[in-house]
Amino acid sequence: MAMAATAAATTSHFFGTLIPKSIPNSGRIQARFGFGTKKQAPPKKAAPKRPSDRLVWFPGATPPEWLDGTMIGDRGFDPFGFAKPAEYLQFDLDSLDQNLAKNVAGDVIGVINETAELKPTPFQPYTEVFGLQRFRECELIHGRWAMLGSLGAVAVEALTGVAWQDAGKVELVEGSSYLGQPLPFSLTTLIWIEVLVIGYIEFQRNAELDPEKRLYPGGYFDPLGLASDPEKIDNLKLAEIKHARLAMVAFLIFGIQAAVTGKGPISFIASFNN
Repeated sequence: MAMAATAAATTSHFFGTLIPKSIPNSGRIQARFGFGTKKQAPPKKAAPKRPSDRLVWFPGATPPEWLDGTMIGDRGFDPFGFAKPAEYLQFDLDSLDQNLAKNVAGDVIGVINETAELKPTPFQPYTEVFGLQRFRECELIHGRWAMLGSLGAVAVEALTGVAWQDAGKVELVEGSSYLGQPLPFSLTTLIWIEVLVIGYIEFQRNAELDPEKRLYPGGYFDPLGLASDPEKIDNLKLAEIKHARLAMVAFLIFGIQAAVTGKGPISFIASFNN
């Protein structure tokens, strides 16, 4: 009996290796083989924030567990679960014995979780398409285009009287122009210039593997040096994502408004005075 207890103690707690299966009345011998080392307590995990401790997209809404509030502008909005971390089952190899009437399929041997690493592949740097980091990048880029588009739709209609949805018609009839001034390029040439310039910019952007620089490159894109102050950079990021979301909603309204009424934002507002 003593030999069995000694063997159990050796296999269950030797050189710090602990196996959950234990044998009763073997604690005294386990201490003898532990070389006086004490098992450290596991580190305490930080308590997750309660929904009442953070801002959410709707009062009383419960954010999903994968949106823990650490990302700037995170308000826990993911009703369809698009940003939920993907898990892939890893299967063993199927049996390939030609002498058997039926080969056994491989069992599940593990789970592979999504990684946020970037690979140096232009136009597809993310290993997971439906990843939270990629969604943030898409949201920010679409928001920046929406801010430019919303400003452009209002400014062009105010300066030329032509609604943004009719600007292409004018270009086809009267030739290429900008704010009413003719340009020395044909519409076909302008399209090729746009394709080449934007394509080159996207190629260079996707060659960047630093997630922070992919979103906030700085340099020429921050001519006033507003992001040079580390105490203000988080506030600027939060303000940008808020304005980006508002601009995306605004341009969606512009599109619905143009499809239903055929008017631009300024002419639609002016119609209320009639």
